[in-house]
Amino acid sequence: MKISIGIDSVDSQYGGCTTHVLYRIFKRLVDKRYIKSIVDYPYLVRLNPSIPYKTRGNGAVAINLELRVSESLNALIDEVANVVVEYINDVQGELSRACVAIVPYELSEHFNEIYVKALTDFVHLDYVSNFIKPIRDEVILPFGLNKGCVGALAALGWDKSTCSYELLIYRSVFDKEKSREVVDSRVLAELDSLEEYGTFCNYDYESGRAVSVPRGPDPVLLGIRGLDPDKLVKALSFLRLSEAVEGWFIFKTNQATGAHMVPRTSLELKPFRTGCLTGVVNYVSIYPGGDVVLSLTDGLGKIDAAVFKESGLTRYARKLIAGDVVKVCGSVKLWDNLRPVLHVEFLEIIDLADKYLRLNPRCPKCGARMKSSGRNKGYKCLKCGFKASDLRSEILKLRRDIDIGVYLPTCRSVKHLSIPAPLLNMSLDCCEKPPTVVSDFYYQ
Repeated sequence: MKISIGIDSVDSQYGGCTTHVLYRIFKRLVDKRYIKSIVDYPYLVRLNPSIPYKTRGNGAVAINLELRVSESLNALIDEVANVVVEYINDVQGELSRACVAIVPYELSEHFNEIYVKALTDFVHLDYVSNFIKPIRDEVILPFGLNKGCVGALAALGWDKSTCSYELLIYRSVFDKEKSREVVDSRVLAELDSLEEYGTFCNYDYESGRAVSVPRGPDPVLLGIRGLDPDKLVKALSFLRLSEAVEGWFIFKTNQATGAHMVPRTSLELKPFRTGCLTGVVNYVSIYPGGDVVLSLTDGLGKIDAAVFKESGLTRYARKLIAGDVVKVCGSVKLWDNLRPVLHVEFLEIIDLADKYLRLNPRCPKCGARMKSSGRNKGYKCLKCGFKASDLRSEILKLRRDIDIGVYLPTCRSVKHLSIPAPLLNMSLDCCEKPPTVVSDFYYQ
């Protein structure tokens, strides 16, 4: 019997991680010999980053398993529920927020609709309730239907059209106050520079910071991102960690794929939605501190798109002018005056407008630039005194100091779902690898 398990909202403000509880659930089920095989790598599915009451990383998890015998299902449900309750108690979480969803594996594709909505839009709990009504008898919810079920059910519906991988190394939940000094940032910097491991964005060379090391009070010691799960396992020995860890788990994930960047018109870019807009620049505003706001129109309406200095994209956005055609992607949020603003995390320059400089004519006698004598009064040369009323200003076409192309954020500022600069022009079609080494205790 094949089943799928989706989980979300098990962490709390005091610590914990939803990926960590799945690691412990999987370990318990392996130890109790419920599992015949694992159908695929476990999933770490990031959802809409613009939802104001999301969990820290807005990530849910799922796993597809084949049980040894179908009669194990009820006992398996009890084991899963027990691990979740124990974990929530350890991290001082709220059981009323947590969701575990267990469904027959063959139903997973049915949930793609809720995945896409949770990835790109706002999902109300009423929507979830109506969504599962036709299959309510097939969906097992040990803790009932709550907000956490948005993520748990969405994780079951991920289509895996593009993906990356992340190897998460765990420390105990009781070590949450300890520093992560056992991770040497110099080793991470070297790791990303070696092609044999295929890792990316574990270190940001521009800022000199290890960006794969979390800062919060959670059990994740380190997360190594890459495009090949087998190479991630090899990278473990390269890390040379100076401290024993609880274990590690490899996730297949929609991180770094830009999966939330769906095409939208300006009329469709509502608050708390994600999307991409192709439009013409009306004007560019540069704010104190360096942030840039682009006023864009697509023929149906207008919207402002904010490019923040931290993204590394302002160096390009500030060079745009009226008439340029761009594609911007990101999340829509409400600003203080209740206007929706697209927070940009992807910039593509499609076409550049011509830029001109108007200059006063040169003096026919001495060659110096002349000065206007006033509206419709001609020009006067301040150097030699020559006057003329029939001269015209000189128009120069300027070279644009920017090129057509795609511009992506730096590793230190990239959001979970956004495509980072190191993956520009790289294929993310690596999702069909069968699971082999999945964790520190499971090999298939």
